[in-house]
Amino acid sequence: MKRAAILACILAFATPAVAQAPQASTSPAPARARGFLTAETTPDAFATIPPAPREGEPRNDADWAIFRATRALEGGDRWKLAQNDDNYRPAALLSDFSCAIGAQLTPENAPTLQVILGRITADAGSAAARAKDIYKRTRPFLHNPGNICIDRNGGIADSYDYPSGHSSLSWTAGLVLAELAPDRVSQVMARARAFGESRVVCGVHNWSAVEAGRTNGAGVYAGLHASPEFMASMATARKEIDAARKSGPKPDAAMCTKEAELTRPLALR
Repeated sequence: MKRAAILACILAFATPAVAQAPQASTSPAPARARGFLTAETTPDAFATIPPAPREGEPRNDADWAIFRATRALEGGDRWKLAQNDDNYRPAALLSDFSCAIGAQLTPENAPTLQVILGRITADAGSAAARAKDIYKRTRPFLHNPGNICIDRNGGIADSYDYPSGHSSLSWTAGLVLAELAPDRVSQVMARARAFGESRVVCGVHNWSAVEAGRTNGAGVYAGLHASPEFMASMATARKEIDAARKSGPKPDAAMCTKEAELTRPLALR
């Protein structure tokens, strides 16, 4: 990909005003729950993802060009969605995937799913940890001018970029939810992708880190199926989802239409 072409990134969605703009999370990160995976079943992202790009390499040039181009989204609706997506608490994820599922998911009507989401957060993070520590790739805003969608003084600068933990989690969560509602797989996986891409919009992860997070998340999802505890929890969660979809409240249709517009892929030309 030529650098000039990357700088001409075209974002294939409109950003009209949203009635209630999502806000960035100011709460501390959720306490890490116990995961489902064991040492033997936890994938090692270092073994499954490409090496992290290095400064001076074409992949790194592309990442930084994308960072600079996406600063144009600051203040718009896609930027606000990225602020919303900074929050990966299980209850927030239930809300984030409600439009994709077609039912308003809450801790009250999906308690088992909420627990699953908390535990796979731990699994996705554990799978990414070794690669992050080996590559120690710093975040794009430390090398390029431009604002990010959260407080850069909140500790984000002291953690590593590659692979993206948010993208790892969202892809794992999307695959879990798609298994629970297979007729909604396209909508669910589109939201899972957009959740990861929000890290690029926000400016806290490079594009390559988000792509690597999806690979890591797929490995985590595969490993989960070796856990009898996970499989038993999924059977219960499926009943919760089926009940919520059948007789529970529906998410606001206008909000879901807006979300569908905002979560279309970032078109990078």
